[in-house]
Amino acid sequence: MKQRFLSLLLACVMALSLAAPASAAKGLPFSDVKASDWFYDEVKDLYNWEVINGMTASTFEPQGTVTFGQALKMILLSAGYREQAPTDTHWASGYYQLAAQKGFLPKKMNLDLDDPINRKQIAQITVKVLGVSRTGAELPFTDTGSKDALILYDHGIFTGEKDANGNLLFKPNSNITRAEISAVIWRLYNLDLPEKEPEPTPTGDYFTFGGKKVYIVEELPENTYDREFFQVNEQGLLTYNSDEYTCKVGIDVSRYQGTIDWAQVKEAGVDFAILRLGYRGYGTGKMVLDNYFYQNLKGALANDIEVGVYFFSQAISPAEAQEEARFCMNALKGYEITYPIVFDWEPYDSSLEPRTDELDDKVLTQCAVAFCEEVKAGGYQPMVYANPTYFYFHFDLNELINYPFWLAHYNTFTNFYYHFDIWQYSDGKYMVGPDGTFVRNEETDEPIIPGIDGYVDLNIHFIPKK
Repeated sequence: MKQRFLSLLLACVMALSLAAPASAAKGLPFSDVKASDWFYDEVKDLYNWEVINGMTASTFEPQGTVTFGQALKMILLSAGYREQAPTDTHWASGYYQLAAQKGFLPKKMNLDLDDPINRKQIAQITVKVLGVSRTGAELPFTDTGSKDALILYDHGIFTGEKDANGNLLFKPNSNITRAEISAVIWRLYNLDLPEKEPEPTPTGDYFTFGGKKVYIVEELPENTYDREFFQVNEQGLLTYNSDEYTCKVGIDVSRYQGTIDWAQVKEAGVDFAILRLGYRGYGTGKMVLDNYFYQNLKGALANDIEVGVYFFSQAISPAEAQEEARFCMNALKGYEITYPIVFDWEPYDSSLEPRTDELDDKVLTQCAVAFCEEVKAGGYQPMVYANPTYFYFHFDLNELINYPFWLAHYNTFTNFYYHFDIWQYSDGKYMVGPDGTFVRNEETDEPIIPGIDGYVDLNIHFIPKK
């Protein structure tokens, strides 16, 4: 493996240099690379192997940026691909075409070949090119849970950088420097990959969702709610009554609903409310209490509306998820709630550069379990919130069999396969009409729920008849 890398890395010489190739030497001619620099040995080795050169005869510019095109060439050559001739006017266009054909480029990567490339993007491409996977379970970085970053950490390709508090950072959105790419290429040369174990082929019964197979978790009970027993009450809210289940009507709210007249909400027939207690910042990672939480909590309880809470999680590790659960329980001291404390993890658009981008699904599941177990240990009922896509394709439901589900699926009926306790069936922009179909609820002076201005999420809680 190492010999193959070395022979191919020699072809990378022009990708990271502008100066003419230097002759082999024991030392370095660069005035800006010192023996005490963390990257000295890597640059020295690659220079002596004629893999890299300086920007001038006497300067390396270790903090200079690396372009998308340069990075593509180096990664592809180091993985065993041959030199690629240009396919248009840009010298790196052939490498781009090869990477695109092989499926090595992330779908949302919109870079020109001369744009600088960041560490997260380097990790995404490198993992796809090498075809490597996780070998450990450690979650070392405090600023990202990216699966690609964790894979490269496991293989010693990215090691991170400690801040003043001792936290290990990956810095996913920082542009990769010439010093850093030198270290990556050097580590790729020294990478000794074990024989890859074939992925086990799933077996058992399955159904399809969105054209993909979903293998059934036998331990989870199935959804048995019957379309026949759903009705719309006088307030236009969905209800359910069968031989097995009755229901309660509910809403979930946050600061976005503003000041709520909870007496009017109660009169409108609302039985329960799930309040956003707080959230973790997608960029900062800081936990924040919802501005209206205590106002909503006191107002709902004072009007005999049952209360649960949810935390909008952006946890990237089980430890952070436990921290979120404790944050919730501390905020609830002195108050009694009868509905669950809910783990609500949702993705943000990659363009916002969230710290949760590309979070490993295994880690996401670990976060849900950690949150729920912490809540359970504190004497509260935990619950997990998600839409069908996240329940089917991101969470490992084998690990969630002990926790009730709150399903988000905006429709007049849901054929979600598994049992769920609460169903968020509308965001309020559509209401269930008398004929059982969704009708557009245009903004008018008439609120959806009296006492709340604007839209509000609508829910139904299925309660077994005893």
